[in-house]
Amino acid sequence: MVKIIWRFFFVQGAWNFRGMQNIGFVYAMLPGLKKVRPADAEKAAEKYVRFFNTHPYMAPAIGGVFLNIEERGDEAVIEKLRPGISGSLAALGDTFFWATLKPIIALLLLLALMGDNVWSMILVLLLYNGIHLWTMTWGFARGYRNGPAGALELAATLAIDRTKRIALAIPLLAGMVIAVMSLKHDTGLTLLGANLLVFIAAAVAFRLKLGVLWIFYGVFTLSLVWTIIK
Repeated sequence: MVKIIWRFFFVQGAWNFRGMQNIGFVYAMLPGLKKVRPADAEKAAEKYVRFFNTHPYMAPAIGGVFLNIEERGDEAVIEKLRPGISGSLAALGDTFFWATLKPIIALLLLLALMGDNVWSMILVLLLYNGIHLWTMTWGFARGYRNGPAGALELAATLAIDRTKRIALAIPLLAGMVIAVMSLKHDTGLTLLGANLLVFIAAAVAFRLKLGVLWIFYGVFTLSLVWTIIK
């Protein structure tokens, strides 16, 4: 199964543009299909050539689920399951990785850059890649072992409520970035004051249902403007 996981890591993500994920997905599935259905692997792969779109880090879990079902010989379930599982896991992946984890990692990298700490930047990058590689490996293993129940386990791990709690780190880190900027440029803005301003802005954003991601982009816009002015 190492070959299957490798293909999901390095091939499926490369086809991550709308309407074309099916090509990478089929290529990543082929080694598994040849193992679970050695007599007609290529014929079994034909059903996966149709449109397929999900979050790239969720694709291994879906592949594991489908291989589990293929091994049991229940192909009809795949067609029923395909739209729901790909869409649901895509939404969870987008919310957790793109809208939450990436902004957090970007703010941590910005803080490390401001502190001229190269090792901290490396550790932050290792943190992000460790989380996403673990998600892909664990998701595939659970999907292949437990079938659709494995996908539910992954969905529970990346639950929206849990992601919302993690997202609270965005305004906190954004406040720290503004505080460090104020210290570097001697603006007189205190650490407490900077964090307070950002949390007030975050509260307003939540009230307006804008989401903390707007705070993240606001901080980066402010950083860019501040750099140009200075």
